[in-house]
Amino acid sequence: MPVWIVAVQWVSRAILLLLFILSIWSVATMLRCFRLLQKADGTSKGGNNDLDRASQLIETHQWAPFREWASHGDTLHAGTARVILQTTPNDTSQVDRAVKSYLSLERSRLEEGLTILATLGSNAPFIGLFGTVLGVIQSFGALGAHRTDAADIMAGISEALIATAFGLFVAIPAVVAFNVFSKKLKSIIVKSEALKDLYLSKIQGGQ
Repeated sequence: MPVWIVAVQWVSRAILLLLFILSIWSVATMLRCFRLLQKADGTSKGGNNDLDRASQLIETHQWAPFREWASHGDTLHAGTARVILQTTPNDTSQVDRAVKSYLSLERSRLEEGLTILATLGSNAPFIGLFGTVLGVIQSFGALGAHRTDAADIMAGISEALIATAFGLFVAIPAVVAFNVFSKKLKSIIVKSEALKDLYLSKIQGGQ
């Protein structure tokens, strides 16, 4: 068999191995994003949203417990509260700028995994398609070299299509996870901004 056919065969197999590695990376990234977003929203322990407690403290004007919660909390909402408490509450523009800067930095940190999922979702099908094309080239190359019969060609093409299927198998869950996590992150950011507005309304209202 010509050397180039053997080389194409090994490259197509390497692509399958690459897709397998990418699938593991994708699942690991999904789990990491899930844990980070759960922690950021305060739902990682028992399903109790951290924002509910903060809102209750503000509504009932329990400022000392609210400051205590903010200083010890490890959620995005608690971090937002710390930023607010470190600025002048009556200066709305200063509070808005400080909170916006904090949330932008945190969003960049939380979006690292989402970028990976988006990349895998958009590129994995093309990697699989490339593996399929190489497999087809290998099959017809072998036929042209009179090294195999039609049945073997069909079996080779069927095997080559596995790469495309594997690429879709990696891409589809990654795209779904990206959409779900992006929506979750947006919701967390909106909740933190709402917490800021609630706090300012109580402070500026003289409550």
